[in-house]
Amino acid sequence: MRNRAFAALSILLILSMVLVACGAKPTPTAPAPYQAKPTPTPEPTTPPPPPAIGTEAQPLTMVFVPSGDTQRILAGAEKLDKLIKDKTGLVTKSSVATSYAAVIEGMGAEKIDIGWLAPLSYVLAKDKYDVQLLLITMRYGSATYKGQINVRADSGIKTLQDLKGKKFAFTDPVSTSGYLYPYALFKKNGIDPTKDFAETVFTGGHTAAVLAVYNGQVDASASYDDARGTLASTYPDIKDKVTVLAYTDEIPNDTVSVRKGLPEDVVAKLKQGLLDIAQTDEGKAVLQEIYEIGGLTEGTDAMFDPIRQTATALGIELKNWKGVSVPYKVGQVTDTGGIDDKSFNATAWKGVEDAMKKLFVEGKYLESQQQSDYAKNITEFIQQKYDLIITVGFLLGVDTAKFAKENPNVKFAIVDYAYPDCWPGAVVGKDCGSDTPIPNVRGLTFKTDEAAFLAGYVAAAMTKTGKVGTFGGMKIPTVTIFMDGFEYGVKYYNEKHGTKVQVLGWDSAKQEGTFTNDFVDIQKGRQTAESLFDEGCDIVMPVAGPVGLGAAAVAKERGLMIIGVDTDWYISAPEYKETYLTSVLKNMDVAVYDTINSVVKGTFKGGENYVGTLKNKGVGIAPFHDYESKIPAGLTDELKQITDDIIAGKIKTSP
Repeated sequence: MRNRAFAALSILLILSMVLVACGAKPTPTAPAPYQAKPTPTPEPTTPPPPPAIGTEAQPLTMVFVPSGDTQRILAGAEKLDKLIKDKTGLVTKSSVATSYAAVIEGMGAEKIDIGWLAPLSYVLAKDKYDVQLLLITMRYGSATYKGQINVRADSGIKTLQDLKGKKFAFTDPVSTSGYLYPYALFKKNGIDPTKDFAETVFTGGHTAAVLAVYNGQVDASASYDDARGTLASTYPDIKDKVTVLAYTDEIPNDTVSVRKGLPEDVVAKLKQGLLDIAQTDEGKAVLQEIYEIGGLTEGTDAMFDPIRQTATALGIELKNWKGVSVPYKVGQVTDTGGIDDKSFNATAWKGVEDAMKKLFVEGKYLESQQQSDYAKNITEFIQQKYDLIITVGFLLGVDTAKFAKENPNVKFAIVDYAYPDCWPGAVVGKDCGSDTPIPNVRGLTFKTDEAAFLAGYVAAAMTKTGKVGTFGGMKIPTVTIFMDGFEYGVKYYNEKHGTKVQVLGWDSAKQEGTFTNDFVDIQKGRQTAESLFDEGCDIVMPVAGPVGLGAAAVAKERGLMIIGVDTDWYISAPEYKETYLTSVLKNMDVAVYDTINSVVKGTFKGGENYVGTLKNKGVGIAPFHDYESKIPAGLTDELKQITDDIIAGKIKTSP
C-alpha cells in the first residue's frame, strides 16, 4: 500500500515538473554585440603608362610648310618617315600644313612635335613659343640662301625702279625670302611696296609666285633662289621667259625645329638620326625631293638675329606680329549714310580698299540702316573673329566702347571719335563710352577746323554777295568743328582785307545754327540750301554727308557754289562738279590705312589716338578745279602763309 502511494506521488511530482517546464518563460540573455566584418582593402592598381612618344601608339607629328608642290613634299616626307624609323626606331607621321602659320601655332600648342620651318617662321616660333632649333638645311654646300625678284624677260622691266606702278606678288607674309627680305630690298632702294606698287598679292608658295609671272598674272614676284628650277621639268622654257631682276642679302637656310618640352633623349636620337640619313644616298634623294635640300648641319639661334634686325628696321614688331598666312580680316561698320555716302563712310572704306590691294587684308563692310544696327553689326564681326573692327562716326561712340571693353582681345578703331569721351555728369555706357582710354581702341580724329578755316577764307574772297552760309546734319562735335573753322576763316579774311562778309547758318560764339537733323534725306539738304540762297548766300558749305548733295543740286540750278566736306566732291560726286569751289578734306582713308598697316606689322597701339592736321596732311582742302582761273591773284600765296601760321600755332581756328 505504502509502495503504491509512493509510486503515485512520484508520478505526480514528475508531471508537475514537466508542466512547469512547459509553461515557464526562459530568463532573457543579452545578445552578443554586433561586429562588422572588415571590408578587405583592394589591391592598389597602377594605371597603364601612356604610350611612349615616337612609337606606333604615339608617333611624333612632323609637319612641313607648303613652300613648294604639296604632293611632291608629302611624297618625300612619307619616305623620310620610313628612313627615320629604320635609322632610329622612332615613328614619325608627316603632313604638309595649309600655311606657314599653322605649323607655328601647332608647335606652340604642342600638337606638332617637329616643324620644318622657313627662317622667319622659325624666328616667330622661337620668340613666341620657345621652340628648339635642331638643324639647318644645306643647299649647294651652303647654310644660307637668297631671295630673288622675278620678272618676265619681255616685260621691259630692267631696274627695281621700273617696278613702281606694277602688280607684284609676294609668297607669304611669314616667308623670309618671299616677303621679308624682298621688302627690305625695296625699302633700301627707295621703294615702298605699300605705296609704289599698283597692287600687291600673296600666292602662298614660291613656285606659285614664279608661275604668276610666267603666266602674266603679275608683273613681278619674290621667291627663293632659284625657285624656277623646281618647275623646269614641267615648264622647260621657264628660265627663258622668267628672269631674275635682283637678289636679296644672304638669309640663313630653313630649319628643322622641335617643340618645347619634347623629351631630350628623343630629341637627341632624332637629331643624330637625321644627320646620319643626310649622309646616305637614299637620304640625300629624299631630302632633295622634299625641299631640294643638299644636306643638314647644326646651327645656333644667333644665326637668325639678322632676320630679327631686318624686321625691326621695317617697323615690324615680331613679338606682337600675328604672322599668319591667311588674310587679316578687317570689318567696317558704317554710320547710317551708307557705304556710298560720298563722304565719311566712303572715304573710310577707301582706306580699307587700299589696304586690301597693298597689304595682306580681307575687308568687308556692314551698313547700318538705323542706329539700332550698330550693336548688331559690331557683334557680327566679333563672332566672325575679325582682327580689326572699324566703326565710323560720332554716333557709334557708346556702342564701340561697350563692345571693345567686353572683347579686349579684338582691336578697334573709330573714325571721328576718341576716348575718354565723358563730361561732368555723363553716364558711362549711356551718354558716353568711357571715362578712360580703352587699351584696344584707336581713335581717329581730325582737326578739320584747320582746313575749314582755309575754305572759309577762300569763300570770303570769292563771294559776290557778301554772304556765305553753312549748315550741319546734326549738332555734334564732328560737324560743328567744320562750321567753327569756316566762320573763323571768314572773319580772318575780313580782318586782313577790311571786308564785312557775313556767315549765315552758324554762330560759333553761341554754338547755335542751322541743322537738318539728318544725314540721309537729300530733300532736307535741298530745302536748307534754298533757304540760305534765298537769304543772299552765293556759297554754302553743307556738313551733312549725303544730305549735302541736295544743296549741290540747288546750287547747280542757280549757278551758285558749294564747298564739299570729308572728300573731294569734284571726284566723288562729279554730277555737280561745276558748283564745287573746293572741298574740306578729312583724309580718313589715310588714317584707316595707317591703322590697318599697324595691325599687319604688329605695331598697333590702342589707348592712343591719331589726330589728322594740316601739318601731317591728315586734313586739307581740295584743288579749285574749274574755279582755278577765277581765284583772285595772290590768294594762293595767302593760303600758303596762313597754312604755315596755323601749323606754327599763330592763328586760332576755332573757339
